[in-house]
Amino acid sequence: MAKSFNIWTIVLFFILALIFCLSLRKIYDTDIGFHLRGGEWMLQNKSFHHYDRFTYTVTNHEYIAMYWLYQLILFFIFKFFGDGMITIFNSILIILFFFLIYLRLNKSSIPIWLICILILTSVFSFEIRFGVRPEIFTYIFMTLMLFILDLFYFHKKNLLSLLPVIQLFWVNLHGLFILGWAILFCYLISIFFYERTRFKELLKWSIISIIVSLFNPYHIKGILFPFYLFTRLQNSSVFKDAITEFASPFSARGFLLTSHPALLIYFIFLALSLFVLIITIGKRKIHEYLLFFAFGYLSSTAVRNIPIFMVIAIHILGTGFKDFITGIKKILRIPKSLENFIAIAISIFSFLLILHIINNGYYASRGGGNFGIGFDTEFQPIRACEFIVKNNLKGKILNDMNRGSWLIWAVRQPVYIDGRLEVMKEALFEEFHNSHQPGGIVRLIEKYKPDLIIFDYSYPEALFWDIDLENLPDWSIIYLDETSVIYARDGYGERFKPFHFSEVIKNLGIDTTFDDQKIWSILRKQRKSHLKLFFESLYRKQTYPVSLTRLAFYTSVKLDFTTAEILYLNAIKRSEHHLAEIYFRLGLIYHFMEKLNKAEYCYRRVLSENPGHRNAREMLNRLKQGLPPVG
Repeated sequence: MAKSFNIWTIVLFFILALIFCLSLRKIYDTDIGFHLRGGEWMLQNKSFHHYDRFTYTVTNHEYIAMYWLYQLILFFIFKFFGDGMITIFNSILIILFFFLIYLRLNKSSIPIWLICILILTSVFSFEIRFGVRPEIFTYIFMTLMLFILDLFYFHKKNLLSLLPVIQLFWVNLHGLFILGWAILFCYLISIFFYERTRFKELLKWSIISIIVSLFNPYHIKGILFPFYLFTRLQNSSVFKDAITEFASPFSARGFLLTSHPALLIYFIFLALSLFVLIITIGKRKIHEYLLFFAFGYLSSTAVRNIPIFMVIAIHILGTGFKDFITGIKKILRIPKSLENFIAIAISIFSFLLILHIINNGYYASRGGGNFGIGFDTEFQPIRACEFIVKNNLKGKILNDMNRGSWLIWAVRQPVYIDGRLEVMKEALFEEFHNSHQPGGIVRLIEKYKPDLIIFDYSYPEALFWDIDLENLPDWSIIYLDETSVIYARDGYGERFKPFHFSEVIKNLGIDTTFDDQKIWSILRKQRKSHLKLFFESLYRKQTYPVSLTRLAFYTSVKLDFTTAEILYLNAIKRSEHHLAEIYFRLGLIYHFMEKLNKAEYCYRRVLSENPGHRNAREMLNRLKQGLPPVG
């Protein structure tokens, strides 16, 4: 018995180490800027947020920041310890969350081997929300509240006086504090039918917890805030149509744009939880069914809600499988040698995956993201904002939503829009969303008369802005890097010399000298299997040159095919991952340049790796027919 316990404790250690490494990723979250600026603003003004102070478009809108305490914590960490400590702080919170899951499962007498398997498999669905966000506190407080209620319900241990304390912190750290009310309601219904003698005790502390929720800077408005958030999940919401995290995991868009392993695990947990609730119906309690359907519904409405359902599902599966296994233990008994073998195999798998993550293979294989701490310069517009500040460009800025948050923090000038959807509201967001069509940016320019326009050019909708600006004679590019492009109106950006894409690649320090022989040697680079790449990532740093591929795409849109060719060739040299897509883009470049032998080679290379690539097959057929490419 002792030996079994020890070996699975080691397995648990490896799994928690894996989770810690998964959480150590450079900060790419677009909201980080307004959280830091929000915390700083409260300290400077000795006031809570009440109305918007960071845009010039919605200054009359209320700013109900239910995450105000999170913003203060984040700013204090940054001020005294730097951006790297923000990552570490977030990682500590994530580890705390999973440790609470372990404690709850362990207290329910679930075998430690089953706990390890459940945590290991579920982590990849939780991982889609591992970014630096205040919702991590919702996961922590949910699990802690469920643990305390389980202690009261199943173990007759009364720690209910902690519930108002949890609710007090929850209501001041994240807007989904109302989930605590939902959990309390489910347990109240259950205990009313099963053990009415203790119903009054739970009811008393539940009422106190709800009353305590009023102790927030916005009082009743703060209490009503989550009901506004719920409108984003309705099909009629403009946010749901445009923002990926609000898409249903059952929708085509949600499936296409969300991690497939995360979705697969979610679907498995959803189906297995329902199966367990059915086959062990005699041992399940009412609150388990209520929690399953309530949180299952929430998860079905938006991808971002998957983790809150997984908190419920992991415990249902744990207790359900435990009861099921207990019933067949006499028939089916796993030999100790097999149990030890499984423990060792899971430990080895976790260790190899840790190496895969640390050497960035995990993120390179996904086409983006970086292991490490601090801000991710490949995603945050740090240098673009430094350019604005350094050159004292204090004119009115028109920006996209992804740039708004960092502009608030780094430039300290009012912005057009940012990611605080609860402040922007539907009208402004719809105006911004509808600007991504021909003539859209022209209407915004006429309305707001900006001096600068900055946006992330890497997403397809941004092309509408760029095409319009290209055709406006009084606007020109004054800055470009891997994350952003900045346009200035004539008369405002005159002191900057005419922009050339060649200057960008010169600043990147990449190889620009290519003769025909060198190009063919790069194009004929030997393909490595996914398995070989995985094993190489155990001892060698892996990269995916997202900066180069972004710039290459943008320069190709600008019809600077020579620069695009150089960037794509360097991307092939630097990476072994997602080469099929790079070859396809490069094939289009050669097709446009009428270098048909190279274009054909690139298309065929794509089809050799991915025979189902319809666009590559279509372009190859057009090339054979002597037709120009499309796209």
